[in-house]
Amino acid sequence: MKECGVGQPLNQWFSDYLTGRSYRVKVGDTLSDRVEVRSGVPQGSGCGPICYLMHVNSLCGVLRHCSSYMYADDLCVLRAGTDINDICPLIQQDIDAVVKWSHDNGIILNADKTKLLVIRSPYSHLSISTPKLITHEYSCFHNHLINCNCKPVEAVNSVTYLGVKIDESFSWSCHVDYICSKLRILLSKFYHLSYKVPIKILRCLYLSLVESIISYALDSYGLTFKTYINKLESLQIRFLKLLVTKKTKISCKDDYRKLYKICKILPVHLKHTYLLAINQHGRKEHDLSIVTNNHSTRSVAAGKFNVPRVNNYFGDRTLKKRIPYVLNSLPADIRQENNKRIFKSKLKKYLFKILI
Repeated sequence: MKECGVGQPLNQWFSDYLTGRSYRVKVGDTLSDRVEVRSGVPQGSGCGPICYLMHVNSLCGVLRHCSSYMYADDLCVLRAGTDINDICPLIQQDIDAVVKWSHDNGIILNADKTKLLVIRSPYSHLSISTPKLITHEYSCFHNHLINCNCKPVEAVNSVTYLGVKIDESFSWSCHVDYICSKLRILLSKFYHLSYKVPIKILRCLYLSLVESIISYALDSYGLTFKTYINKLESLQIRFLKLLVTKKTKISCKDDYRKLYKICKILPVHLKHTYLLAINQHGRKEHDLSIVTNNHSTRSVAAGKFNVPRVNNYFGDRTLKKRIPYVLNSLPADIRQENNKRIFKSKLKKYLFKILI
């Protein structure tokens, strides 16, 4: 706690809060003897998550060669490079450091849930078929890794992290398929509900159930190829058909995309634009710079941002490229709006205006 800047009297209060606790088990009408709780925090308490975060606060500090991202008890370790033979030994050193830290701090590392994902271009080939990384048990280090029987980390083609499926080519195809499967299940239920529930209630259900699934991490996976987004929009239109009257549906038979404006719901590709724009509003880490030139040009006059050049489709889908690209596509009065509430209102009106 001192490392996190927690001093007296809070330090003493937390110490008293966590010590002197016991538990017992009840089976039927029989109670076991009391047993002292020597580790952990009370479940369901407000202080529990805070105590855990302070406990693991120093974990990322042991990594010397990789960058890390933590959310609760999930740790994602990243290392970029051009030669996997050079990268693997460095990653192994950091894995060993995490194992030692876990042992010293009384935390068990779940080796079975640890996965290895090599993200690369689909046109490139690995110099080694399966990179070998091992989460050694702590006893292995005492034996200097002699007679080690620890299993290597499982190499996978895709991994689920915080509800998002990431594949080895970063195409988001697995995640889009995963979302489509969830939407198809909901679609069948909506179809049956459409005969029993008023359209207003069905719309509320759509906004709470369907939109929440589509919108989760959309500012990230929305950077995928248009063919994958079309899969989602095709399912989205099938939902919208259930949110209008039969007469309205027949009037839009020549082009069902008209239903977006009628239902006042943004298609997936414009929803991605909306989320990407509002999430970056007021943030400075993307280092946006205004176009400057010795000569008067339309970009300079409009106050547009510099869009960096990229060499491949990985670079084209980075936030560093997409954020200025999206902002430049907006009218100047929206792009230059500083008030976030007004910015969101203007942006949504503009996106509905450009709908067919």
